[in-house]
Amino acid sequence: MKSGFYMRLSVSAMKKNGRLYVPYLVTCIMMVAVYYILHYLGNSGIMDGMPGGHTASDMMQMGTYIMTLFGTIFLLYTQSTLIKGRKKEFGLYSILGMNRFNLGRVLFHETIITWAVSLAGGLAAGIGLSKLAELGFTKMIEVPVRYTFSIPAGSVMMTIATYTGIFLVILLNSIRQIGFASPIELVTADRAGEKPPKSNWAVGCLGIVFLGAGYYIALRIEQPLSALMWFFAAVILVMIGTYLLLIAGSVILCRMLQKNKNYYYKTNHFVSVSSMAYRMKRNGAGLASICILLTMILVMMSSTSALYTGADQCLNVRYPNEIGAFACKYGYDEGLEKLGEKLDEDLKSVAREHGAVITNNKTYYQWSVSGYFDNSKLDITLNSKSNLAFVNYDKVAQIIFIDADVYNKVFGYNETVAPGEALVGTAKKIPIDEVITIGDVPFKVAKRIDDRIGEIDPAAVVSASPGIFVIVNDANSVAKNYIKYTDYDGEPMLAWFWDCRFDTGIDESDQIELAETLNKTIRNELEGLGFSNMYCESHEAERGDFVSTFGGLFFLGIMLSIIFLVSCVVIMYYKQVSEGFEDQARFGIMQKVGMTKEEIRKSIDSQMLTVFAIPIIFACIHLAVMLPIINKLLMLFGLLDMPRLMIAAGVCVLICGTLYAAIYRLTLNAYYRIVS
Repeated sequence: MKSGFYMRLSVSAMKKNGRLYVPYLVTCIMMVAVYYILHYLGNSGIMDGMPGGHTASDMMQMGTYIMTLFGTIFLLYTQSTLIKGRKKEFGLYSILGMNRFNLGRVLFHETIITWAVSLAGGLAAGIGLSKLAELGFTKMIEVPVRYTFSIPAGSVMMTIATYTGIFLVILLNSIRQIGFASPIELVTADRAGEKPPKSNWAVGCLGIVFLGAGYYIALRIEQPLSALMWFFAAVILVMIGTYLLLIAGSVILCRMLQKNKNYYYKTNHFVSVSSMAYRMKRNGAGLASICILLTMILVMMSSTSALYTGADQCLNVRYPNEIGAFACKYGYDEGLEKLGEKLDEDLKSVAREHGAVITNNKTYYQWSVSGYFDNSKLDITLNSKSNLAFVNYDKVAQIIFIDADVYNKVFGYNETVAPGEALVGTAKKIPIDEVITIGDVPFKVAKRIDDRIGEIDPAAVVSASPGIFVIVNDANSVAKNYIKYTDYDGEPMLAWFWDCRFDTGIDESDQIELAETLNKTIRNELEGLGFSNMYCESHEAERGDFVSTFGGLFFLGIMLSIIFLVSCVVIMYYKQVSEGFEDQARFGIMQKVGMTKEEIRKSIDSQMLTVFAIPIIFACIHLAVMLPIINKLLMLFGLLDMPRLMIAAGVCVLICGTLYAAIYRLTLNAYYRIVS
């Protein structure tokens, strides 16, 4: 064959199938552009030296990994759909004398063209929009704007390398689809599967079981740590259940509609339900994919927008004072209380030297043991690492002992606690009886102080593991009862914590400088004394990380949501176009036997509304059920505002629903133009 034959043939074929290839190329270009932008923001060094810059860069790098995985999966799915619509064309090539090698060369040249157009267009769009994205990103994370423009060679090369690998996988998959099929199979591919599918109640029931299991996990989780452990399990179960239920349930729905004579035997329903009954088995997977993408958009945008708008609340919960210091040592030591008093005096002295006026001072020590809390009893015994695999994390708890005199002095109360009694409080939903047993030592619960926990330790409200505060007559004497407990490595289970937090009245930059000085002071005084952790932090110093984390997550959520929404558009478009060509002949026959164009339009509206209402309805249900577990996860960030999350979810549903309706109408018009 003449040089350039396969290239000309590939270009000609792609032009003739422009209705299929244009959306595919646009999708590829957008994915390349988004990947470049995320890599540019995460790796070009534009965040170097900025407050919270490292965290923000990590967010963007995570986005590139997600884009690589999702881009590979989705482009494989889209290319498979595209090739499936052209199997008859390749079958004719085969009948005309092309062997598998020749067909492979055609596919190779088409892939090369797609690769070149996608990278050229995607990099051009990515580079052109990168500064705009940088400006939006820096605005969200509240860092200074750079007034320079750059094109990092590393981001360009990484984008080329990544999508070259993805298109290589796509080429191999295309060759598999075409090269291993006989000419007859290719020519008759568009007529395969015309037998109406059977109602598979077993698959539908299995889908309900998976969906119910995912919902059950999402609704029953009480503690943030369990939410973290079980969230992805719930997501996977819901995804599997959605696919099974929509694949089998859609067929069952059509059968039920056909049995309803009052509904089925109407002009606008008869044709639409009959058509759906033939194709619902394979369309169920497409509807499930749309549903999952919509759910991902709603979950991402609801959670990240709630975090972003509630960043100050989260910061104030985690860092309630301008300065906070902390030290921890495992095991019992008689001299720890005096050491804590000396450390407190030294820190306050250094703070005053920096011009600080000490106010809102909360400095105290506490003893702690952790274990498995059930029926008002804490089991501190942990014999082996294998036990960890069978732990119910809803029942893992930390007991914090505070001396009554320290409690009264620091927090301004006048409580009297007798030996063997305790004031008990927790910010979590933990049932506690009249007697609480820690290890083998019982304490009579003299009073509940649940409403004071936020004052004692604001971070306890958002702690991953539930904290139970126990105010006792003599914390040091009580602590001696737990010296004997060790973990599976022989390390003490008993820990001594020292907390110090106060306000200074100095400006923000001085607060950050003071925290750095106090951090050095703590380390100098405690170095070599066996402390496992010691540090000093400031409210203002941590603001950069909070804003960068939440702003980065929100920006990443927006970028990924755009890609997921585009993916929904592509799936819906290919679905409408492929079904339009399939139904073209059917509606032609209907017109010949007397069906008017108006009746055809009503029939199409009925069919498409029935089909495309399912994904958005299921997505909203998934979001509603997932909100409780999402709320538990957001508690780990310090967001305790469920109404804020619900408002964010409502706004996201409204915006996503509006866009979905617009997309539905556009793709419906494409279908109508084909069949009419």
